[in-house]
Amino acid sequence: MYKQGIIKVAAVTPKIMVGDIDYNKEQILKVLNQSKAAITVFPELTITGYSASDLFYQESFINEASQTAKYIIEHTTYEGIYMLGLPLDIYGILYNCALVVSNKQILGVVPKHYLPNYHEFYEKRWFHSGIETTLKSIDVLGQKAPFGYLIFENQDFNIRFGVEICQDLWATYAPSDDMSLAGANIIFNLSASSEYVGKQSLRRHVVLDHSRKQMTAYVYTTTGHYESSSETVFSSHKVIASLGELIVESQAFTDEETHLYADIDVMGINYQKRQDSTYRDMHLKLKDTYQYIPFDLHESEAYVFEKPLDQTPFISKTNTIEDIKVANHLQIFALIKKLQSLPNSANKIVLGISGGLDSALALLVSHQAMQYLKRDPKDIIAVTMPAEVTSNQSKSTAIKLMETLGVTNMEIPISEAVNLHLKSIEHEDLDVTYENTQARMRTMILMNLANKYGGFVLGTGDLSEIALGWMTYNGDQMSMYAINAGLPKTWVKTLIEYHSKHQYRDISDILDAIIQAPITPELTTNQDTEETIGRYDINDFILYHHLQMGADEIKIHWLVQQAFGLDEATSKTYVNRFFKRFYTQQFKRQTLPEGPKILGVSLSPRGEYRLPSDVKKKVVL
Repeated sequence: MYKQGIIKVAAVTPKIMVGDIDYNKEQILKVLNQSKAAITVFPELTITGYSASDLFYQESFINEASQTAKYIIEHTTYEGIYMLGLPLDIYGILYNCALVVSNKQILGVVPKHYLPNYHEFYEKRWFHSGIETTLKSIDVLGQKAPFGYLIFENQDFNIRFGVEICQDLWATYAPSDDMSLAGANIIFNLSASSEYVGKQSLRRHVVLDHSRKQMTAYVYTTTGHYESSSETVFSSHKVIASLGELIVESQAFTDEETHLYADIDVMGINYQKRQDSTYRDMHLKLKDTYQYIPFDLHESEAYVFEKPLDQTPFISKTNTIEDIKVANHLQIFALIKKLQSLPNSANKIVLGISGGLDSALALLVSHQAMQYLKRDPKDIIAVTMPAEVTSNQSKSTAIKLMETLGVTNMEIPISEAVNLHLKSIEHEDLDVTYENTQARMRTMILMNLANKYGGFVLGTGDLSEIALGWMTYNGDQMSMYAINAGLPKTWVKTLIEYHSKHQYRDISDILDAIIQAPITPELTTNQDTEETIGRYDINDFILYHHLQMGADEIKIHWLVQQAFGLDEATSKTYVNRFFKRFYTQQFKRQTLPEGPKILGVSLSPRGEYRLPSDVKKKVVL
């Protein structure tokens, strides 16, 4: 199953019996024929069982394993690619191998490189390492197949995978290190891993770190407790990770055969690799070692995700509270550094308070920074600047928030100044000029207050607004420091919810009212931002997949439908609107003030995202 750069993989554990090859054949076929993945990986020495010990010396046992593998290849109804573990006698030497098969064809045979021979393991008693093999092909099961250092490749979809076996993962210099540099974007590991207290956590971290440093997806499977327990217990703990993030893992112990599925975003992996100069530099050092073996893959008409797509992918679903605390501290200490870097005559904070999410978060961070520095919150000059269309609710909320926090608060109405300016340029229409005049008037007031009282203007705009260009050029786009510039709107809301339940519980009623209020710039009557630019959670979803994972319009169009249940027309509207705004509003980002990077992405024109403002990006939908 493959679609739009996403491929479904499966790590499986059949319910085998050590030494009973005929029984194992039926169990392997049962599990394999049930697989709905494009690529399926079985454990190490699946056909015989890992703990068959000195049975590996017996020629009849080795031959039976080979004949069973041939039977499975000929009789399975599975149409994808799969990897089986079995012992192979090659010119009188026994290797612990992974057989890679597709449509009755053996695509290749990969021998295990590192043979553990310590503690409970003594593989060198039976097997030979393939690390120094010079063989390029072998005759196996009636076919001639590539052997040794192999990368399996589908050029149409830019998918390349490598295979390693158990201990290879644990080596100081793993085979998959070279495979990733040779272009592999997925690594499969056939393992038989013994279990003990602490091993599960260790195994998880090793898999995660390999996927991170190799910039791949790593699919790890292992045998279950069906192996011999005479001296040790084996587990069926399976782990699938991508780019250092855990996608899914299974329980260590179960009495049934198990399939662990995952949806791998290969396009996203390739995008990350293209960005990483360290990866490119290492790639230059790679020797011409690998054979590239082609395999076929067809795009699915329908694709079913293993679990619902994450609607808020910027927000981690593991260690969420810890991540929130880190984001909060990044903002606080970024602002502290800014305050400490300024002369004493200009280190008060001046910011506008609208009663909305962004300005509320900026004010809370300012308050926390002053607390940390043991400074008077009165050094925060918070200003609400109502206009003719400002609602009583937002004005009241802003005033309550400022008064409760004990900051210096000001109310400076701007209606008269706006009207006077519009009259001076002979403008009467309630159009974009009218709206932008209000935003620029507020910015001018804040800038001049900063001059008057010795301070700097703290910007409140967030990453979502920056991406969509939802800001007035030289109005709310401008400040001396943009504290929220590294956070999308979904994160801004999450942080305020966190503050409402923790440090700022005493003003939770005010913060909850801000969270529940419609998002609006209040530049015209009854203005609702999300009615104009669409829901922020959907826009943030699009921003993540485009900026973080490199997805194009066609892929995002499909993902949005899958994630939010939108019809095709609505999804297309969202995608077209986002991409049009994103690429035509770059000129506003070119002159953005400084601001801290909080997440893995940034739109700073200096720190991370570089794009000319006159670029012409065609939207293909």
